[in-house]
Amino acid sequence: MAIQVAKLRPLRQTRAGKGPKKYSSPELHAEPQRLEPSSTKERILQVAEELFAERGYEGTRTRDIAERAKINISTLHFHWKSKEELYTAVYQRLLTQRAQQAEEVFALLEHARASSSPWQETVQAIVDKSFSFFRTHLHAARLDSYRILEATTPSAALQQGQLFLISVAERLRALLPPELVRRLDVELTILTLNVLLRDYFTNPAIFGRLLGERSKEALETRIKRHVQQSVARLFDLI
Repeated sequence: MAIQVAKLRPLRQTRAGKGPKKYSSPELHAEPQRLEPSSTKERILQVAEELFAERGYEGTRTRDIAERAKINISTLHFHWKSKEELYTAVYQRLLTQRAQQAEEVFALLEHARASSSPWQETVQAIVDKSFSFFRTHLHAARLDSYRILEATTPSAALQQGQLFLISVAERLRALLPPELVRRLDVELTILTLNVLLRDYFTNPAIFGRLLGERSKEALETRIKRHVQQSVARLFDLI
């Protein structure tokens, strides 16, 4: 069962007194459009991701994105009618990247279960992949932090995040022993680990000052060791 990433349009108010539209399950299987790296649309997405990570949704204007991308504002609005639609596309891409990482993690878990590999090696490999994801996708942590902090974050992005969490949790439940699933709040376990990594990669320097670590290498080693221990404790491995 592949990790599902919803491809949603920004949620809109329908009529007066009506709530946002609801989306049917077939949309969960939609694949994001593949874009050429040199295309104007891809350049807009890259610049929008940078600015949303730097300033948040509220602090970013479409005109700012157009200026940094060196295009006319009319060109931007040809591809995305509003800032909300563009932000939703940026967050959609982030979740697709997270889904790819999750598939790699589940492949490790499935291999460990089938081969009886030592759990220490599996946990270390999973944590290494998680750290590698945030190093590779430099804006992921700040984008996610702003999504949590800003009251005006588009509803579609919040719904995308919820559907992604549900999909990952269902996949994890299928891999864990039934007795552990009964005792473990799987969704909160996933969120707990994500919050630690997200906050660390949002501003490693703050973590270093709080923990009294001047060396970046020593700080990351300490954080990584703690995450490995946390995973082991959460899943009753120690």
